[in-house]
Amino acid sequence: KLPVLFVCENNLYAMGTHIRRSESELDLMNKADGYRVPATRVDGMDVMAVNTVAADLLGKVRTAGYGPHFLECQTYRFRAHSMFDAELYRNKSEVDDWKQKDPISAFAGRLKAAGQLNDDDLREMNEEADRIVNESVAFAQAGTLEPIEQLTRHVLWEGESL
Repeated sequence: KLPVLFVCENNLYAMGTHIRRSESELDLMNKADGYRVPATRVDGMDVMAVNTVAADLLGKVRTAGYGPHFLECQTYRFRAHSMFDAELYRNKSEVDDWKQKDPISAFAGRLKAAGQLNDDDLREMNEEADRIVNESVAFAQAGTLEPIEQLTRHVLWEGESL
């Protein structure tokens, strides 16, 4: 009965294989049902749909006694899983087909059509996002590694038995 919204970005792939090859149950909502957790599915490529559904579910989860909920966002991963991933498990045409549904481009298109965004605004937003990412990477690279004895701090319960 914990007030938790579990969000799963189902991009159809495990690290290096399609979920058809790694999962016996492809309907992830059925997996949630196995734990008696209510579940909802949303088009993860639709920014507004995700926002609407997630806001609604957060309101429910935060209601006393509602308990947890599982949200499956059906989406797609355009890039390799890591820099060591040769992507031999999917073909380029599949990726290209999904790129036609790119959520950022689609949302920008909706905003432009509504007169709420122009090309200059979009360029400035992209430049700002790049700046923030670059600053974040530089900050992380300049940091120090966590001492090994601290790696489980705030991860494992160190108090009395529950």
